[in-house]
Amino acid sequence: MALPRYSRGRLALIVVALVALVVFAALCWSVLESMWTLLRENLSGGEWVVLGVAALVQLVGHVLRAARTKVVIDNVRRGSLAGQFRHLSIGYLFNVVFPFRVGEVVRSYLIAKTLRISFLYTLLAVVLERLIDVVLVSVAFLVFLAVIGNPGSGVLALTAASALVVALAAVVAFAAFVRENRFLMRMAWRASSWLNTDLENRARFKLWSVIFGFQRFSRQRRQVARYGVLALASWACYLAAALLVGAVVFTGLGGSDAIAAAAAPAAAVSSGVGNGEPGGYLEDIQGFLDGSTDLEATQVIVFAAATWVVSNVPVMVVAVVALFVNWARRTSAPLAGAELAPSDRYVNKLGRDQDISGSMTHFLDSYFQRQHLSTVMHRLEVEGNVSLVRFFKGGSNAVTLLATNGSGELFVKKMVPTEYAHRLKNQHDWLAERGDHDQLVTVLREEQSTDHYAIDLEYRPSSVPLFEYVHEHQLAAGQAKIAEVWDYMYSRVYQIGALEHRPDVRDEYVTERFVLRVRTAAESHPALAEALKGDRIEVNGIELDNFDRVLARIQAHPDAWEDLATFRSSSNIHGDLTVDNILVDLPTDRVLVIDPSDDNQIRGPVIDFARHMQSLLYGYEFLNDDEDPVLLGESEGGVPEITYRDARSARYAELADFVSTEIMPRRLLPSEQRAVLFHVGLFYGRMLTHRVAINSGTVLKYYGACIQALNRFLDQYELPAVAVQDDDVFGDAPVDEEVLVR
Repeated sequence: MALPRYSRGRLALIVVALVALVVFAALCWSVLESMWTLLRENLSGGEWVVLGVAALVQLVGHVLRAARTKVVIDNVRRGSLAGQFRHLSIGYLFNVVFPFRVGEVVRSYLIAKTLRISFLYTLLAVVLERLIDVVLVSVAFLVFLAVIGNPGSGVLALTAASALVVALAAVVAFAAFVRENRFLMRMAWRASSWLNTDLENRARFKLWSVIFGFQRFSRQRRQVARYGVLALASWACYLAAALLVGAVVFTGLGGSDAIAAAAAPAAAVSSGVGNGEPGGYLEDIQGFLDGSTDLEATQVIVFAAATWVVSNVPVMVVAVVALFVNWARRTSAPLAGAELAPSDRYVNKLGRDQDISGSMTHFLDSYFQRQHLSTVMHRLEVEGNVSLVRFFKGGSNAVTLLATNGSGELFVKKMVPTEYAHRLKNQHDWLAERGDHDQLVTVLREEQSTDHYAIDLEYRPSSVPLFEYVHEHQLAAGQAKIAEVWDYMYSRVYQIGALEHRPDVRDEYVTERFVLRVRTAAESHPALAEALKGDRIEVNGIELDNFDRVLARIQAHPDAWEDLATFRSSSNIHGDLTVDNILVDLPTDRVLVIDPSDDNQIRGPVIDFARHMQSLLYGYEFLNDDEDPVLLGESEGGVPEITYRDARSARYAELADFVSTEIMPRRLLPSEQRAVLFHVGLFYGRMLTHRVAINSGTVLKYYGACIQALNRFLDQYELPAVAVQDDDVFGDAPVDEEVLVR
């Protein structure tokens, strides 16, 4: 007959358990032999039968305890009661042969490994179970001591009271953490930030998983009630088993002696760091019963031996069998290289089929910092309305995330606080009006709540960001896609009006969207406030006019200031046409435009071109992804100096030249072409308030790009015509003088 083949993990578990059991038996042999002699000499055949019944009742209590654990674990992934009982018995075996309740850790590991769920969630479920047991036992002891009385109960009362306080404090702290106590959330965020990036993210994901799992469990009132009933039922079995043993050992047991006998095993188990060492167990039983009853000493020691046997021997026999026979229904592991469906991979955040923590980095960071929309998303996840797949950093007051509703559908969800609902509502309406546009993302639905407004957009997994596309294909392919974007905008979106001169709109726009935003950001960012000081500033080694001076010079220059008020308007624009907001649908090989934000005072194609050049001229996407430090210093002449890594790619420079020399001259008037650089600087400046909130480390880079763009805008008017022709303001190639000089 072929012998069963075990995995390395199972073999290691068997070897460790059996070796430890043998060592335990060897060390405790004299005590165990004495216990056997006592029982053999003092119990009759019928009494051994009753002892067997007590052992069965004790095992029923263990089964109920396993069912109690199963209630919490089934909240994550359903397993079998037999499997839970198997893990419980093996855990009890380790508790007997090792101190410090090592078996609870082993039990938690086996459950998590078998069902492929979060080990931390499982461990805390078991720890919480034990803490609740300590509370129940301690309260029962204190009531017992108060009602029955015990001349020597001072130490026991103090022990029970101390255990109750510690257990209650731990339960309250755990409950506060699960209820997202702000102080504990910040502590978790700060403590995890001491780790490296990978460990930081994993730690936050595990902690969030615990909060998520127990919040989901607490919402199921029937399951919570079932948990409580099973807890009481298991303890009723343990007390009944102790009473049966007491009835066998003590003649005419009743009244306070019966209560003391039922409580004694729990007192002995709860008072030690382990629950199996027989010598200490016997001493604890004697100490408890000698001081609280008038029972004979011989009977007490026989009772202690009998209860030890009933409590430990049957479950250890079950555990030894369970080491070799797997009763658990193990969820089959996914095939190597197999791709799980979104509903399997992301809906069950406590499952451990694949590591998804890397897709939740930004969400976890903002959640533990208690940012509003992240807490809203967490609540939706707990309620089961939506499951987070990937969380993206936003460039406004909105957050964008990839989500699934559990049916397998993936969609993009955008959320804003209620006070900004009108902005996202505008995007919803803008997209809904153009539902027949193949090159525009489709809006699916909108959601209005008391604390947020959200819209859901289609998700095309076959699409790739234009950023990736242009860096992975030949230059000509990238140029074709950019040209396609502008062909779409001019053929399907814009309704170009006549040339207008609107100084009132310009003044309001520059003041409200630019100057006030920069000032507000500086109030909460000391480094930015320092950089704003002085008439001059160095950015990456080039000395330029600082914010106030360059803006004053622009306003004082009649041609420059007038160009900003002269533009062709359109009733509809996109408003945020950065490279980030353009995708390429690979099956159709067509561009897909996303995230319109048509909320500017100046509403014309010049705004969309400025957003586009915000990416190509100053590497907007590179700035967002670059986490290198930004240095703020002072040059030898006392001029503020900003130094950061300019990571803009050569491909971006080529595309910037293409747009400025091929696209813009065909689409914009000369005055609008010149104005593009000012609007680029304005966009970097107006975003500073948001950068302060979401990533203050990027603020000075944004400010540096803003200052560079403003100075380059003014250079178009103040450099000699010949110099301008050779200088290439927009890109790396010469630009026609007609584009740059009136």
